[in-house]
Amino acid sequence: MKLYNGLIRFFRLVNRLYFVDVHAAGHERIPATGPLVVAANHPGSILDSILLATHVPRPIHYLARSGLFRWPVAAALFRQLGAIPVYRARESADHAARNTEMFARVHDLLDSGGCVGIFPEGQNSPAGQVGPLRTGVARIALAAEARHDWQLDLRIAPVGITYENHDFLMSAVMLGVATPIRVAAYAGQYRSDPDAAVRRLTDDLQQALRRQTLHSEDRKLGELAEELTAIAAQRAYGDRDNDHRQSGDQPQHEPFLKNLLWAGWGWYQRSSATSRRALEDRVFSRQRINRVLARAAGGEPAAVAALRKQVERYRDHMHQTRIRHALSTDPEQPLRERLPRLRMTAYAIAVAPVALFGAVHNAVPYLVTHWTGRLFRDEPVRAFAWFGIGVLAFLATYTGIGIWLWRWTDFTVPATLAYIALLPATGIVALGYRRALLRYRERILVRTFLWNRRDLLRLLEHERSVILARLNALMRRYPE
Repeated sequence: MKLYNGLIRFFRLVNRLYFVDVHAAGHERIPATGPLVVAANHPGSILDSILLATHVPRPIHYLARSGLFRWPVAAALFRQLGAIPVYRARESADHAARNTEMFARVHDLLDSGGCVGIFPEGQNSPAGQVGPLRTGVARIALAAEARHDWQLDLRIAPVGITYENHDFLMSAVMLGVATPIRVAAYAGQYRSDPDAAVRRLTDDLQQALRRQTLHSEDRKLGELAEELTAIAAQRAYGDRDNDHRQSGDQPQHEPFLKNLLWAGWGWYQRSSATSRRALEDRVFSRQRINRVLARAAGGEPAAVAALRKQVERYRDHMHQTRIRHALSTDPEQPLRERLPRLRMTAYAIAVAPVALFGAVHNAVPYLVTHWTGRLFRDEPVRAFAWFGIGVLAFLATYTGIGIWLWRWTDFTVPATLAYIALLPATGIVALGYRRALLRYRERILVRTFLWNRRDLLRLLEHERSVILARLNALMRRYPE
């Protein structure tokens, strides 16, 4: 497994650049030794395999569809990584015989205390859901235990994979590990009715996965739960206004170069325990709100509709408040209404050279990645395409620039390496620069000019309190 271990080290580095944060909640529940099946939902295609492999502290032998083994080079690579092909009827005429060999190999791995990885949905997860599970995991696990008279001590570790951002790139990801399921607990039922034991274990596994990820039977309710989670996590506007008054409404600005250095360091450093805990809280809070909304939608659809309308009004007023704050930090001083525009102008001029440098060097791989990934219609496949194509495109571009500098310029090796090290950081600056410029092109609503910032903050705080009161009332009426 030397190739496996080497690739895992490489992908851990790539994960830090591709994702804002990756947190494995409950990772200590994964058994370090003994036969184990890691069963996960499948929202991100091959990206899910990479995330599990980099966060499960033991080699995983994945069951993969045989279509991935069609090409000799790919087949050799996957086999070196320990993957085991699964044959479907439409992919192979002798699928039954080949799958018999697959089951035998899986059982041998489990007999020797190995770890097998399976995505029991059998395909990519539906958006915002954990789809119905196939019975393959339960059949494999129960048969393996029965072979050893229920003394194998095989466990199934359910892992829910949650991407906060549906575009995957620069998303935060949480791997929620549930308490492992002991397969021997189904021995009695399996002896009397094997099919019933298979169905029960499959149902238990599905419920465990749905509790560990953001499963919603209704996609619109899932979106509402996401917004309500963000609103509940916001700090009270009155507290923010007090902070402004205590500081005399005088914003404190650090030197531009210092801010730039700290921003760059923030992209490269590891996530903190606080950020990981915040990610975990957001995911589990959203799960709870999602379940409450699902029950309330069946019993009180009008209450849920009213809550949705209140959230839409709140979102509109929050947009206005942000625009007002961007235009003026003190409505009583007309002269200061010009200062944000002056600051934006100064920022645009000062950062332009750095942003231009980053855009010139990163435009080609970025555009290649963006437009090539859009060719894939399926969202999870598109996410992996962005990931894989992005890694190759940016590495190839940086390598090409480095070779050109070293061979055809007077740059020394240290200077060449330093130049290349600037490319990802300045590329990030270029993206932020573009977002900052576009922010001031948004449509400004009339009410923004008629109300001052303090009035808008009071309105926001009132609407936020109404939303939270309605949500808390639903949570009391529809408890867990």
